[in-house]
Amino acid sequence: METEPFPMLFSPFDLAGVEVPNRVVMPPMSTGLAGESGEVTAAQLAFYRERVVGGVGMIIVEFTSVHRVSGISEHRQLSLEDERNLDGHRELVRMIRSHGSVACLQLQHGGPFARREFVEGGVARGPVNIPSKRHPSGLGVKALDDAELEHLIECFGRTAELAVAAGYQAIELHGAHGYLLTSFLSPYTNHRNDAWGGDEERRLHFPASVIRRVKRAIGSVPLLYRVSADEFVAGGLSIDDMERIAPKLVAAGADALHVSTGIGNGSFDKVLDPMSAPEGWRLPYSRRLRAASGVPVITVGQIRWPATAERALREGDADLIAIGRPLLADPAWAAKARAGRVRTIRPCTSCNFCVALGDSGQGVGCAENPRTGHELDPPLSAGARRGERAVVVGAGPGGMVAALMLDQAGFRTELHEAREQLGGGLIASAAPPFKDKLLWYLQYLKDELARSSVDIRLGKRVDVELLKQERPAVLMLADGANAAPPPIPGLSAPIVFDAYEALMGDESWRPESTAVPLLVYGGGETGCETAEYLAERGYRVVLVTRSDAKQLARAAERVYRMVLLRRLQENQRIEIRDHCTLASIDSSGVVLVDQAGIHSSQPAARVFIAQGRRPSHSELNSGTDFAPIVLAIGDSRQCGRIGDAVRDAYQAIKSICVDGVPPKPLLDRVV
Repeated sequence: METEPFPMLFSPFDLAGVEVPNRVVMPPMSTGLAGESGEVTAAQLAFYRERVVGGVGMIIVEFTSVHRVSGISEHRQLSLEDERNLDGHRELVRMIRSHGSVACLQLQHGGPFARREFVEGGVARGPVNIPSKRHPSGLGVKALDDAELEHLIECFGRTAELAVAAGYQAIELHGAHGYLLTSFLSPYTNHRNDAWGGDEERRLHFPASVIRRVKRAIGSVPLLYRVSADEFVAGGLSIDDMERIAPKLVAAGADALHVSTGIGNGSFDKVLDPMSAPEGWRLPYSRRLRAASGVPVITVGQIRWPATAERALREGDADLIAIGRPLLADPAWAAKARAGRVRTIRPCTSCNFCVALGDSGQGVGCAENPRTGHELDPPLSAGARRGERAVVVGAGPGGMVAALMLDQAGFRTELHEAREQLGGGLIASAAPPFKDKLLWYLQYLKDELARSSVDIRLGKRVDVELLKQERPAVLMLADGANAAPPPIPGLSAPIVFDAYEALMGDESWRPESTAVPLLVYGGGETGCETAEYLAERGYRVVLVTRSDAKQLARAAERVYRMVLLRRLQENQRIEIRDHCTLASIDSSGVVLVDQAGIHSSQPAARVFIAQGRRPSHSELNSGTDFAPIVLAIGDSRQCGRIGDAVRDAYQAIKSICVDGVPPKPLLDRVV
């Protein structure tokens, strides 16, 4: 009999009288899949079903509004304020429990971070009045009075009663990240001087009252309380404060703590980690609150691998491990870990493509797993096309994923790549500092291709004439983009290089000396990352942008951009020259023109152009000359991110596949 590779992670745990079959917890993550009135939908059921079948021990269902009128935090947020939405929650609970997992529901009120466009009067509610940034004469947040606070305490209690009636085996209160409960607890946001704020005891009054009311409503059902162990803002709660406060939350009725960090916009990179955050960095915080509170603790965030989770449990950092974004990337994370098939886990790289999708109102999704949020889609199947030849040109992320999906669907698939290696844009994306986690995904795709039947052909451009003669059934163009060089005199000088090619590994740019600085022209994400890449190698760098320095990398994902700009500003090797245009280049440097029209010379040993890229539009784009079906994906269609290319591949292959058995239009009933 094989030894289980992570025995503690997959051992049961008694959570205040409820047995959790293993220590893997799916934390609450907004899906944006709820109905217009906050009801559970078939899409949500399918989303959760895929994760529960994947082997997690407990699912904490996403934040559920206790009072939509004043506290809704997104358009399609779950709610359970009365019996109208009760049946949908019962259905969700039945599904989760029938597959052996524990069903928990998180209760939430947005407080100061409620969505103003959806709440009554367009004004959020919180501890104190806050002027509107858009309309200084009005309020962005209005202080809650005594009667309103007492009413909201009852709202939490009523929703908890309904949750227990729906069959939830545990309840969690969202007391972190700047939402209503923590906005009263934190001195950063609560500046009152009455029964609901002032010293620590009065700031505890509202959250403790909610805990007591909810505990009274649910009886012996475990009550979890999510906290920010440290808010990482001046004047906010620190870990020292929370060590003192945690036992008081327990005394009020909390049976367990769910330990996160950060607060709203003040330290959002501590709420949702950027790629640069180290694996398991929150563990010391959960360890300290576990010791201080004396109750079980769930730790969350930046735990990507089972070995980290197992070690955290063994060393006493936590009792349960919440795996969030990794379950968006791979719903079967737990099952694969339990079986010892760690190399087959599709890794979460913390790229935050999921965050960007949520910000844009598109609902839950993942850069690496295009089925996330689309679990009702039937499996891809070639149907009558099974065995027909499909050719994919370009082995970047979109091309590799396309080849794998075509192979899985039943096509006889070839993957052609002009370079000598797989990866394409993934290589360039992983090259800058703090982005090496993308190599996890590259290795995963390489491993999957090695296990597949895909015929991989490297180091040679696809033979156009042969393609014309043989005409595959499907031609998928994933050959990326080309540089879009600006019309600058001297662009052909020997000191000029393409920033993208440097990130791809071209080392021909390296000067013999570091005495003269290198210059990067372009303040987009590629330009900023190239500047960091060069500075990390010991060079002084001048980063030149036509825009204001505040607009650097403006198209980048917001959490990543936040920490990227901070690093650029703090990097002593990087000088930022904004509002400047590159006028000309010669063998010794460049001439810059500032916004006042003043010309100045800037010595530069090398000049890296990062002025954007455009789809390749090769001759293969000419249509059905080469195949009955020709589809362009990723940068070959429109320049974008890794997730855009992967989703492009999925949608393109969906469009040519024969659907399997269509999903039932009714809710997924499991008896």
